[in-house]
Amino acid sequence: MVSLKFKIERVSYANLETGYVVLRGFVERHEVTAVGILPDVATNADVTGVEYELEGDWQVNKYGRQFSFVKGRMVTNHLFYFLTKVVKGLGAKLAGELIERLGEEKLMVILEKEPERLLQFKGIKEKKLSKIVASWQRQKNLRELSAYLLPHGITPHFLVRAFNYFGDKAVGKIKENPYCLTEIRGIGFKTADKVALKLGLPYDSPFRIQSALLHCLLEAAEEEGHTYLPHGLLMERLKENLDLKSGELSPATVGEALRILAEKGEVYHDEFSGCVSLAAYKKMEDYLLSYFQEKSKPKWSPITTHEKAREFIERMEQKIGFSFSPEQKNSIFQIATGKSRVYTLLGYAGTGKTTMSRTILEFLAHYFCRREEIVCCAFTGMASARIRKLSGFPAYTIHTLLKYKGENEFEYGPENRLPYRVILLDEASMVNLQLFYRLVRAIDDDALFIMVGDPAQLPPIGAGNVFGDLVGKDFLIKTTLNTIFRQEENSVLVHFANLIRKGEIPPDYHKEYDDFSFLLQDLPGYFKLKRVLPEKELKKRRDENNEKIKRRLLALAASWVGKLRYPAWDFQVLSPMRLGILGTEVLNPALQEIFNPKGKNGISLFGITLKEGDKVVHLRNQDMEAVPYSPYVLKRENIDYLKHRVFNGTVGLVRKIDHENDEILVLYPDNYLVRYSFDHIRDLIDLAYCLTVHKAQGSQCKYIAIPLSNSHFMMLNNKWFYTALTRAEKKVFIVGQEYAFRRACTNIDTTRRFTFLSLPCGPA
Repeated sequence: MVSLKFKIERVSYANLETGYVVLRGFVERHEVTAVGILPDVATNADVTGVEYELEGDWQVNKYGRQFSFVKGRMVTNHLFYFLTKVVKGLGAKLAGELIERLGEEKLMVILEKEPERLLQFKGIKEKKLSKIVASWQRQKNLRELSAYLLPHGITPHFLVRAFNYFGDKAVGKIKENPYCLTEIRGIGFKTADKVALKLGLPYDSPFRIQSALLHCLLEAAEEEGHTYLPHGLLMERLKENLDLKSGELSPATVGEALRILAEKGEVYHDEFSGCVSLAAYKKMEDYLLSYFQEKSKPKWSPITTHEKAREFIERMEQKIGFSFSPEQKNSIFQIATGKSRVYTLLGYAGTGKTTMSRTILEFLAHYFCRREEIVCCAFTGMASARIRKLSGFPAYTIHTLLKYKGENEFEYGPENRLPYRVILLDEASMVNLQLFYRLVRAIDDDALFIMVGDPAQLPPIGAGNVFGDLVGKDFLIKTTLNTIFRQEENSVLVHFANLIRKGEIPPDYHKEYDDFSFLLQDLPGYFKLKRVLPEKELKKRRDENNEKIKRRLLALAASWVGKLRYPAWDFQVLSPMRLGILGTEVLNPALQEIFNPKGKNGISLFGITLKEGDKVVHLRNQDMEAVPYSPYVLKRENIDYLKHRVFNGTVGLVRKIDHENDEILVLYPDNYLVRYSFDHIRDLIDLAYCLTVHKAQGSQCKYIAIPLSNSHFMMLNNKWFYTALTRAEKKVFIVGQEYAFRRACTNIDTTRRFTFLSLPCGPA
């Protein structure tokens, strides 16, 4: 190994995800190129002009003579580097003055314990001081985390993400339990396991097996929605995560690990049925089953008589100018004369769920309670805004309704019930187990709870399938709206969606309609080519056709820019996949150039460029710093942020990119302005011009475009396609291949989630 001092003059290339860099600089007076991993680059720090001691060796390749280093230690004064390169706006002159007057040791003590003493220096005011202190703490903690994790295979980019996720306590949390790294999006169990083993955890440690069990159960819940796993399937996944072959993990060892976890109250294990679950999921599903059974019992007095309900229906029909279907009338009669406190309204696309929601609430405001005692809620901000607008009653996200306080705490709950006598939950199929549990625990015992949803939609993101499971229970009182109301003469979208829901191919789908258009871009003779061409050549042909689909899709998007008032917001592309030529990662940058070509203040990190005016999506449920929006907020120097929950799939607009403070401000439909740091790009926010259908659940857009390719074969099923089509308010454009379209229509989704609520239960 050779050691040399290297002063960086230019960063020729930097991969912010891995920390790999190509540097130009000087060794003594000779200009050379150095290549290797430099963790400081992953923190987005400016390293030009900084001197490092590099350890490595010289090599000659097609790029010429280079120094390949495996270790880099900063030689430049760390404190001076921090003040001039990390803290923006301080400058070399003021940094030098601070070090000269106070000395390095004293200045470090002041930064740590008495930062307010720096206010006596000209050029440092409260705002700059708070930036200096925050940067100092972040840099100190990042370096501590870097020294702890980098030797164990964690890339610099993941190191920054671990810091963003765990904050100042990152090192302590990882030392206590290295498997907590799996909580970070993109870090799997095997990566965390390698770190744990390198940190000295024994290969056969009971803690390792217990951690693997918990990870398998949590991953199954968050990624696939299962609230339990059958014992045999759990064993398969356990062996896969632990890199074990059959026979290396005895049933007795796993049984002992499960027993210990059960004793700790972390796992539920039914040896008779073989169900293994995180204990919290079992508790929540048991509570929900009991709750809905109890609220469905006929033990309350009827609201009114059948005759008065009929009179009300007649008055409403006169008011709105059309007649209700028999099922719609039945939903009113059920609530009017029923003796229960929970009812369910099911309806497919075009069957009038929203109309009936409004009518039911008007009925209850007339016969059951005051209008101000009625409230609606939904999972997303867009869904709650929609039901508020169409029903005329107040509506909130569930978190806002329950007054979320941060740290998974709510103001309303079992000890402080909601002050409403009627709660209507719209888009109920979107609500996962944890949030359903929180909501019903806050509803008063005597309150009327109405669930509205489409049973054909995709299940929620996250654990459970509460609404889907409940509608299969005999004890639940429900009305299903089946009548599809007449559309305009040349409109077929609702009709087509309902045929696809049943696994049928719509007739005449090649024709052009007011609300549906199929732009065929096929690979002629595909199945014949599949028989005669080698796989490599076939892939080339598929890719060429996918490129053609992509070009037609982009041309379609461009043609709508001049026709729409808010093009980026009103035109949405939905893709079956994240990767590939027609995936979200490829289509988003291309669509960005169409919908926001003149966006200002761009920041490019981790392969993504964000600009002011861009449409972005939040990528996981997380508490964020936020403030209620007004135009004046963007002009303030100091903003008092509060904690606000932002959900996976929420779409907003970038209002401001602040390079001085390394932050991005995004406005969401619930009228909150949310603050992100530059490090959150790709980890917490991404471009949203093209979304997966799961990300788009609960939202609607005027125009939807969907690329369909035979390359999407594994992802295409009727539930996915139905959900995608029903996101459109005005028109859907399908761009792609014939076979892919027909498969998406006829491949009936039979995916089952393992949940306790789906198991048979006794009579209520």
